[in-house]
Amino acid sequence: MQQYFTDELLSIGAEYVFTKEQAHHARDVVRLDHETIRLVDKENQGWFAVCESRGKEFVAKVTEKDESFNEPSIEITLCMALIRREKFELILQKATELGVTKIVPFESSRCVVHAKKEKSDKQKQRYESILLSAAEQCKRNIVPEITDVIDFKDIETAKSEVNLACYENAGRAARKISDFEIKKSVSVVIGPEGGFSKEEMEELGAKGFEPVTLGPRILRAETAAFYALSVIGEGAME
Repeated sequence: MQQYFTDELLSIGAEYVFTKEQAHHARDVVRLDHETIRLVDKENQGWFAVCESRGKEFVAKVTEKDESFNEPSIEITLCMALIRREKFELILQKATELGVTKIVPFESSRCVVHAKKEKSDKQKQRYESILLSAAEQCKRNIVPEITDVIDFKDIETAKSEVNLACYENAGRAARKISDFEIKKSVSVVIGPEGGFSKEEMEELGAKGFEPVTLGPRILRAETAAFYALSVIGEGAME
């Protein structure tokens, strides 16, 4: 079932007129016609509606409220170091599927990718488009937020109730993500391809981020993000 987000407040019997981009996708790409779809309104409520092409417009009439709320019980913030574009964009997609609430990109000393101010607006629009598409695909009730790129020194602005930093050299005595009781919110920090320096880990500790291990093997940055979010998401469903 196809899903679309709207910036309107919906109710049973209401008709929603698709935006130009949504109409193109529904009519010309996935070729919907008199099919039931899911709409999510500006208050994050889900609705079932039957869509049809009507002249130049593409519309959907709301038939029923969808009582399901496809969100984890906690707010999840992923603080993700900048990595190569294709891998970072994959993280955006999969993090959305895994229930992330907010993504905070940052630059640290070992990042091989650096933010370019002259391209920041265009790049953020692309990121938001990826998040929207992924949220529609997996039937989220919200689209995750992505912030502007921040410096490593400002990472404490992304803190939550529980704050964790995944570190490949944390050692066997380090705690695991599953050891923490997360009631409301969590922020998890993932470093770049080269990991964090010892000094950066000390700074993270001073800022209140506890180092955690993801196991005995060294994971790629994107794998570490998927693993951490999967463990957090499993706990959020309990």
